[in-house]
Amino acid sequence: MAYVLVMGGLALSVSFTLGWALWRLVRGALGWLGGSPSGGARVKPKARKPAARKPASKAASNKSSATRSSASRSSSGRAATPRKAAAQQPAKPSEPWGLTRWLAANRSLLPLASLAVMLYAFGRLVVFGLQHRPVEAPASFAQVVMVIGWVAAVLLGLALLSLLARWRCRE
Repeated sequence: MAYVLVMGGLALSVSFTLGWALWRLVRGALGWLGGSPSGGARVKPKARKPAARKPASKAASNKSSATRSSASRSSSGRAATPRKAAAQQPAKPSEPWGLTRWLAANRSLLPLASLAVMLYAFGRLVVFGLQHRPVEAPASFAQVVMVIGWVAAVLLGLALLSLLARWRCRE
């Protein structure tokens, strides 16, 4: 009787997980087709406003650059090299890839990974309990628990990548 209850609970948990994943997939597909913002598949990068510059004449800019170059020559004793000038300017970050934007928009990976980890922990507890019973447990049950463990590990990795992608896209 305990075996039926445990396997029934595990089957219920797995079917709930698969149903939830299917529901999220359908919502995402409808968001892609309908173009709604709640679809979660499209993340638009934030537009950066260019810095406002004051209009200046060519003569004033030439004069200020000449003053700067003479000041740098007098302080260091020689002219600044182009390599040093390029190193002083901050590099402009590149646009995130499509996969990065998709991972940033996919917010269901962390809850799904935590559910898979809980299923794996529960399954390991059941395997431990079944090993200490006089009745022999099916050999495939331990294999199912091992597969759930690998799926949980992959989902945790994807959830970590999703968090890093969200940081990269700065949502």
